[in-house]
Amino acid sequence: MDKYVRLADRLKNREKVIGTTMILIKNPFLLEYMNREELDFVLFDAEHGVFDTQNVVELLQVCRLLGLPAFMRAQDCEYHLIAKAIDMGADGVMIPRTENLEQLRTAVDALLFYPEGRKGSGGHGQFRTGEAYGDFAKTRFLMPQIESPKGIEMLPRMLEEYGEYISAVMIGPYDLSIMVGTPKDIKSPQMIEAIQKIFDISNSYGKSCGIFCDNEVLAQKYRNMGCNVLWTGSDKDFYMRGYTEEMNVLAEIK
Repeated sequence: MDKYVRLADRLKNREKVIGTTMILIKNPFLLEYMNREELDFVLFDAEHGVFDTQNVVELLQVCRLLGLPAFMRAQDCEYHLIAKAIDMGADGVMIPRTENLEQLRTAVDALLFYPEGRKGSGGHGQFRTGEAYGDFAKTRFLMPQIESPKGIEMLPRMLEEYGEYISAVMIGPYDLSIMVGTPKDIKSPQMIEAIQKIFDISNSYGKSCGIFCDNEVLAQKYRNMGCNVLWTGSDKDFYMRGYTEEMNVLAEIK
């Protein structure tokens, strides 16, 4: 079973999914080292990171050659930003600040062909080798991010109207912390309540859900709260963890 089908199955069955983020480093060789069996996807961050649909092309090509599912987090929910990412070889998209049905309609239109959506047929990396037109939608992934009280309020309606197209409901904890009134404090009572509510709503609709985790400790905490998508760490985080550890040791040498 290839990783695309495996990921689709795991999300459908709400099994544990592991993903990580590329936010600063544009190096295809790094992806080869990262491509472990247990890694389900890598996300290229065009919202807060250095990536866009032009400079990420070679990295998407490497992921395709490795058979590693690759997502783009779009700058915003705009047709051209989503459809272009898919044209260039992204296997799915994460949509920040999702709060209404219109955003999901735009995302579906940009991600999928008619009759589900309205995506145009074109693009260097749109299809995988040997992939049939009819199989396209089976392993293309949509992950809206809930990052505000309004998004939480609208989530049941979103899942009722567009649940069949949503692969997983995701949380951007730091943006959400600002919107609930505790900026950057992702462990505040307000945040824990908001996170738990998103997980509970998603689970009640039989939908996978997840959150960005700074580290494995938070990943375990959120897993215990009911999520199954452990979107953990970034290239910057991994680099700084190793760098800091080594420098601390060197500083102790007499």
